Amino acid sequence: MRRVIVPAFIVAHLLGLHLAVVWLRSGDQAADPTYAPLNDDLEPTDGAPFPASAANPTVRPTVRPGALDLENVHEDGEKLMADLGNGFQGELTLAPRLQREAKKILDRGKMPLGAVVVLDIASGNVLALADRYRADHPSAPPLPEGGPQSLALRSIAPAASIFKIVTATALLEAGVSGNTEFAYLGGLHRVGADHLKVPGAGAPTATLGDGLSKSINGLISRLANDKLDFVALDGISRRFQFNTHIPFDAVADASTATVPRLALERARMAAGFFHSTLTPLHGALLAASIANGGIMPRPRLVSRIHHPDGTVEQAPAPAPLATVTRPETAKQIARMLRATTEDGTGRRAFAHVPKSLEGIDVAGKTGTLTVAQTVPLAATDYTWFVGFAPADAPTVAFAVLVGNGPLWSVRATDVARDVLAVHFEGKAIEAAIATR
Repeated sequence: MRRVIVPAFIVAHLLGLHLAVVWLRSGDQAADPTYAPLNDDLEPTDGAPFPASAANPTVRPTVRPGALDLENVHEDGEKLMADLGNGFQGELTLAPRLQREAKKILDRGKMPLGAVVVLDIASGNVLALADRYRADHPSAPPLPEGGPQSLALRSIAPAASIFKIVTATALLEAGVSGNTEFAYLGGLHRVGADHLKVPGAGAPTATLGDGLSKSINGLISRLANDKLDFVALDGISRRFQFNTHIPFDAVADASTATVPRLALERARMAAGFFHSTLTPLHGALLAASIANGGIMPRPRLVSRIHHPDGTVEQAPAPAPLATVTRPETAKQIARMLRATTEDGTGRRAFAHVPKSLEGIDVAGKTGTLTVAQTVPLAATDYTWFVGFAPADAPTVAFAVLVGNGPLWSVRATDVARDVLAVHFEGKAIEAAIATR
């Protein structure tokens, strides 16, 4: 499935010459410098492959790389390479075995669409970027022409309850205790005006942590209505890089968050009912931000550029992308996400795990939402799972998106479990080889 792309856009990102991310400050963002983005000092350059430095003297080739072609990735020994045009090759950060197995796991699931992203938290290196899309399936939404080459970089799916990570972060910052019990009304399939009121005697109670790990719409929407106005919810979504084209080495959509002015719709959005979209790449970055103490890493796909004359340029280590919240807030959210696989919405998939995942706790957030398609009686049942592992000392973040039709096969949690098993099996093998 080849798409028309804009070479200038890709070249700028591929070669590490990312433009400064425009930080739209509002509310507390403007008043609190803690949340300033970390990349405001970046300036456009004249198009050199990588910024000149003492270690990388100025290079001005007369022929320059073109667009990164994700449809023509090939193995070269133990590396994955992609054609850049004009004789240039990009050496990718993808782990070959993990990339292959992630694609196999998606294909084995037989879903109309799916995507997997695995990200090394410390370096920002993308270890897997795999997708599956069946254009002929009535539950597969049509993809706009000229968009990103990988489904993992498209914002076709609603963020659903993944947006609760953003909302819960804002609620903690607004002073809501993560351990206090709050009364709420259900809201399993919808959120109405009645869910925003203080319920009467006998109503169930739960903590904010329960609301996140068990995805309790009634609780999250009620707390958001009480504590978060338009400025607060819009500000936190922008801190988490919604409505921003995240710098990347290939064309990627921006995730969107259109915060409603109407209180009821805003409460619905806070709980994950529409008004936001998410790319799988961004989903992995959301999880990485929490695992990384509130610092969002800058993702990287190209580690080196191989010139036609045989010379190789090393990509500079990417600086962090943004500060999304304080370390203590991120730590609280991380504890809540850990409960998702223990007794929350992800417990079924992780009740029995492959041998390579035994003893490795996984933290994450699920999301589920059904979207009707233009084809009569067709709909896409989206499931998400984003998170990080090991939960107590995270090394990788991940995001899985699955779109099913009426005949379900697997959920995103199932795919994530199997992909993580492959990753940690590979790490165990590497460790065994290293000790020989």
